[in-house]
Parts: sequence; C-alpha cells; structure tokens
Amino acid sequence: MAGLLALSCTDQGKKEISGELDLASKIEYGDKIVNKVVFEGENYKMLLFAIKKDQVLPPHSAPMDAPLVLLEGSAKITIGSTEHFVVKGDMITLPKNIDHGVYPETNIKFLLLK
Repeated sequence: MAGLLALSCTDQGKKEISGELDLASKIEYGDKIVNKVVFEGENYKMLLFAIKKDQVLPPHSAPMDAPLVLLEGSAKITIGSTEHFVVKGDMITLPKNIDHGVYPETNIKFLLLK
C-alpha cells in the first residue's frame, strides 16, 4: 500500500525513521540557500530549508506567523532586535509583520510552516 510510513526498533530500542518522517534527508545543501515545498494545503504550506554555515537569511517579514522547527545544526534567529539561539529539535515562531533573520552557527536544515 503506497504512502505507508515505516518505524522499526533497533536492538537498543531506538526508533529508526524511514520514508516521509525523515525530513532532513529530503533536502541537500547547495551553493545558495535551498528551499522546497514538501506539502501544500488550502491554507498553509510546509517548506524545507538547507542553509550552510556561511549563508544568511537576511531580515525580512511575512504577513503570517510562521513556526520554524530546526532539524539539523544550530543558529541564531533574530526577531526584531531580540536574538534567539536554537538547536536541533527546537521550535520558534516567527511572528507576522516583524523582521526576522536566520544566522547559522553550523550547517542547518529547518521546516517552516506558512
């Protein structure tokens, strides 16, 4: 049956992720910031981003709140004049109509909902 997701347990009891659950594997780093839509619904879409350490997503704003989930690495995220430091597994919401920027400390991959 197409579309099934697989979870398996290793001998150590840790779950191995395959299929659609492993979002970080769905995007690769490039010479420029890379992004791609992984889901698009009627009212929102999910985008993956891959940004190398020496690349910056400069401050900009958006007309809607946008939750960001860091999948790999660590980064400084600015919201207005406030700096936030995030690591793999963290989620932060980028508020609508407020400038925000992403400054990687390592190579990063993240999921953004907008």
